[in-house]
Amino acid sequence: MPLARRLTAVLSVLAAAAFTVRVGGSANGSSTSVDLPPTPVGERMAWVIGILEAGEDTTAAEWSEVLHEEFQRHVPAEQVAALLNGQVRSAAPFTVTAYRGNETQAVATLAGAIGDPFTLTLVLTEHGRISAMLLGPVAQPWEKSASPAEVRERLRSLPGEVSSLVLRGDEVILELDADRSAPVASTFKLWVLLAVADAVAAGDLSWEETLVLRDADRSLPSGELQNAPTGTEVSVRDAAAAMIRISDNTATDLLIARLGRERVEAAVARSGHADPAVLAPFLSTKELFTLGWGDPELRVQWREGDDAARRALLDRIDAAPLAVDVADVSTPVWQDGIEWFASARDVAAVHRALQETKDAEVLGILSDNPGLGFDSGSWPFVAFKGGSSLGVLSGSWYARDDGRAATVVLLMSDGDATVVSGAMADFFHLAEDALRLAH
Repeated sequence: MPLARRLTAVLSVLAAAAFTVRVGGSANGSSTSVDLPPTPVGERMAWVIGILEAGEDTTAAEWSEVLHEEFQRHVPAEQVAALLNGQVRSAAPFTVTAYRGNETQAVATLAGAIGDPFTLTLVLTEHGRISAMLLGPVAQPWEKSASPAEVRERLRSLPGEVSSLVLRGDEVILELDADRSAPVASTFKLWVLLAVADAVAAGDLSWEETLVLRDADRSLPSGELQNAPTGTEVSVRDAAAAMIRISDNTATDLLIARLGRERVEAAVARSGHADPAVLAPFLSTKELFTLGWGDPELRVQWREGDDAARRALLDRIDAAPLAVDVADVSTPVWQDGIEWFASARDVAAVHRALQETKDAEVLGILSDNPGLGFDSGSWPFVAFKGGSSLGVLSGSWYARDDGRAATVVLLMSDGDATVVSGAMADFFHLAEDALRLAH
């Protein structure tokens, strides 16, 4: 029986997805393996594949620790383990032949020792638990776009609100609602990196300076530093690298605290952001989690407060440990203005500003995770930062090759988080097309 029988439906915090498994009876041909990126969802993908290939059956206990509570209310961990043991593990070992995604959402194509290839889709919540998992048939091969105009039209057909800007050098080759102010999720960390670079250039900060983790500094994932012991020391360089490579929220907040939010706001203005006021006061991730999903009274104070009142409110939030339970982070809040906002043109501008620093540390940090493994069109240097949150997906790339350069920015948002999750594969396919066509 080919790999494609639907077993059950899974309603999740971030997506409504079908948990499907197919088992085939014919051996696959040889497959080319691709590397999984060192992102939270990339590492979780590797964990799932390891479970599928393990010598012994997987257990409910293993899955109860990684599946979100809402997921388990619809499909218990015992059922997940039974399905995988009975329907999928017999096809091991597996080769990952394709991968697309960002820090918290990804789709991988797996080829097993028997049967047809299949796709494994994972979506993680901000605290790193699996909120959606889908095993299904491989979609038809992506038909590459033949021109920037075709990319634009295909972007238009995506659900939700979508904006994009693609530049070849300074030439605009694709523009779609590029001045729309949109939520950008973790892409905001580009402005924090620019503020770090500016402080280093001014002599007010060094890459070697040590930052010390306090209890009040901890945020929610993505990232790893939130799990480190109190008193852990991390260099500015390592914090900045974690902020971009694995989108570490606690590392980001340590940098914002060291710089002061006013310095980050100055970097926003210097970068050419068309409306710096939408990022002032500049939020840390802990502040966003607290305002978005903490005491509802805090959101009222934020909405009604002027700039001074908002800054005083953030100071109070900073002084105490994070009080938000991870299970509370379950509904979009960007429609209430609690997010980081920019246009596609603003994101392209901060990429350009970062390149103009000519700081080898900055350029190395930006290119450490150069776009999550897709075909970059032979660009030897690709800087990447993306982001995702409930109802928000963003991706941005700056590529260069022997004097040529290209910038690709895609932003998507919708009040229904399932709409964004469902369009993720096409979103990254179109980013790949844009980067290739800009070469």
